[in-house]
Amino acid sequence: MNKHVSILYLVLALCVPFWSALAQTREFECRTGSALSSEQAKSVLGKVQDRYQGIESMRGVFRQDSYVAALDEGEKSSGEMVFAKPGRMRWSYKAPRQQEVVIRDQELWMYQPDKSQVFIDDIGNVLLSALPISFLMGLGNVTRDFDMDSACRSSSGTILKLRPRKSEGDTDSRDGLAGFDLLVDESKNLPIGAKIESLGGNVTAIIFENLELTPTGVSASTFVLEYPKGVDIMDRRVKAGS
Repeated sequence: MNKHVSILYLVLALCVPFWSALAQTREFECRTGSALSSEQAKSVLGKVQDRYQGIESMRGVFRQDSYVAALDEGEKSSGEMVFAKPGRMRWSYKAPRQQEVVIRDQELWMYQPDKSQVFIDDIGNVLLSALPISFLMGLGNVTRDFDMDSACRSSSGTILKLRPRKSEGDTDSRDGLAGFDLLVDESKNLPIGAKIESLGGNVTAIIFENLELTPTGVSASTFVLEYPKGVDIMDRRVKAGS
């Protein structure tokens, strides 16, 4: 399986055994009779946007499940993450193997120690959709960029099922997304997970745990990827003037 494939569906992932599309993260399954009214759903979404807009940075751990429809293969991984506005992320994958990923300055840097390889690219070349990741990076706005399909409650929080808002005069654009579910902790008005499904049936779900808001900020050095000399570097960025 292509080790970069899951970058296309949210951020990226590591390869582990096959699984079924039906085995998606249960945190995104609605409880029977738990649907929210349209007014309730819009209120929750607005509160989440307002709360998230005021957060400068946060850190925590994550669990990630991904499914690639064309290959009928899945991945499970976990690790630690740090977000800082504007537009910076670091994902430190711990299991099933180490991998470091940094997103900053509209670029993605990925270091795979087991392959002694560094992969660099412009962020627009490796993401299926800029909308969900832009929200998580503090560059987007869910109330502006998405419309509400429905909302319900699961065992872990409130699920907001969103769709990309069409641009004026655009009759068929969904930005490559079949669905974007945001899992929210209503008691804190914070996103605690996200699930993205592409039009091709690929699915990535991430759950955040032990979230810690860091109002004093995160050091800029956190978003500088360090790697040893002699690694194989695959640089696919489009350079100015090239």
